[in-house]
Amino acid sequence: MCISKLPKKLFGVALDPADDPWTLELKQAWMSADPSGLDWLSACLDPYDAVTGRLGELLQKHRIEPAGKFPIPSWLWPKPHPSDLPAVTMPNMESFFDSGAMLDIVKQLQEFVREKVFPEIPVMVGVDHSATAGVIAALSEEYGADDIGVVVLDQHFDAIPLSVRLAGVDESGTPVGFSDQFGCGNFWAYLINDGTVRPENLLFIGVADYPGEPGDPRREAYRRTYLDYEERGCRFFTRERFEGDYHDDLSRFLRENIKVPRVYISFDLDVGSYASTYAARYMDRPGLDVEQVLDVAGSIAGDCQRGNYAVAGLDVMEFNMHFLGIETPDGVKDSTLDLAGRFIAALT
Repeated sequence: MCISKLPKKLFGVALDPADDPWTLELKQAWMSADPSGLDWLSACLDPYDAVTGRLGELLQKHRIEPAGKFPIPSWLWPKPHPSDLPAVTMPNMESFFDSGAMLDIVKQLQEFVREKVFPEIPVMVGVDHSATAGVIAALSEEYGADDIGVVVLDQHFDAIPLSVRLAGVDESGTPVGFSDQFGCGNFWAYLINDGTVRPENLLFIGVADYPGEPGDPRREAYRRTYLDYEERGCRFFTRERFEGDYHDDLSRFLRENIKVPRVYISFDLDVGSYASTYAARYMDRPGLDVEQVLDVAGSIAGDCQRGNYAVAGLDVMEFNMHFLGIETPDGVKDSTLDLAGRFIAALT
């Protein structure tokens, strides 16, 4: 525990815009279903309700005050109201992304944190990872970009424009276009480019999308974009570095690269896909197991206790509310809420 004696506020951000067909089908199925026969967790609407409902004793023990939810239109929730069914469509979601409305919401979140959370330490639980940008912006405004660092646990480096990450052609050979408006796949680039956070103060742990050696020319733009951020100062402790005995390497990585007085920790649940969580939004490959995730939190807490820096806040993001607590046919039960609680406890 590294901020146990300080007051903290927990808030929820149930922002979950998605224009992929699979997620839209999940939402539409939820809105069309009768939830009356579901257990409490399966009927839970958002991460804030799940965390406050199941982890109340932990929050009290660690002096984390539940502070409510940042307002989000219900049609953008992970489980919208049945009345939102006509709005939750592919064209509406695409229009939402193309309009730049995501950035407007994140700027409103920045004001929410400044007015409703500060001076307490922010603890956020939510869905779309881009909401982290609002908290970082508030902290940068409060303390200055030179004094804020961020440690990100994530399988993906969310600074790559979709037009680069997903560049390709359709079946007819026509180039496929993607919107590069602010979103969960590129929000770190936005924060870096506008000076909210310094690239040399950004550490990414568990990334599985780090580019290899030059190869496919169609992927060269992706590779170059990624490595340009590394040249500018971003640091990466990849998924592969957790193979074998990684403990000393991880501790050294954190110690050598955190050179600021305050650090924010952002935990994207997909970093543990199929290993420590079955309820993350984007699960495209196996990630870190529970021990590895908690080793990261423990290493940060140890440095904090030694006075190397202070934790300025943290979040747990990318909950998939449709799969929270599920059990697979072969008996594997999702324990995402337990993992989130243990992660928060280790740092508070």
